Amino acid sequence: RRFTVFPPEQLPNLYLGPLDPTPAGQPVSLVDFHQPDFERFPRFRDALAAGEAAELAPGDAVYIPSMWFHHVEGLAPVNLLINAWWRQTADHVDSPLSTLRLALMTLRDLPEKEKRIWRHHFQHFVFEANEDTWAHIPPAARGL
Repeated sequence: RRFTVFPPEQLPNLYLGPLDPTPAGQPVSLVDFHQPDFERFPRFRDALAAGEAAELAPGDAVYIPSMWFHHVEGLAPVNLLINAWWRQTADHVDSPLSTLRLALMTLRDLPEKEKRIWRHHFQHFVFEANEDTWAHIPPAARGL
């Protein structure tokens, strides 16, 4: 098998979609890796330049870092692949992809002014949260 991996910042260049659930559970690139249509997907050239490829022989293993995108190509008539997905979070914690999908349904089409306010909320409560974010709330009342 040939594995090609792409760092997370290549997201715009991989043309993922749709974000609805797929059989694999994750969004996939709409680009045909064997015959890329560079007129339709011009930034895919940048993704290819940033990607790293490796050919695995029988018995080899590959580690794909979390949030890295990957493309797998079988090079033999018969292939067997076993993979394991894991997260270091509690079982009750849902996938961030579910949060993204919910945000698309609830925030994407809001007026720009409201989206800016929600962006501030997310920055404050999620992406830049620290002890000061919650210090004014009594510990017993913090819940989430």
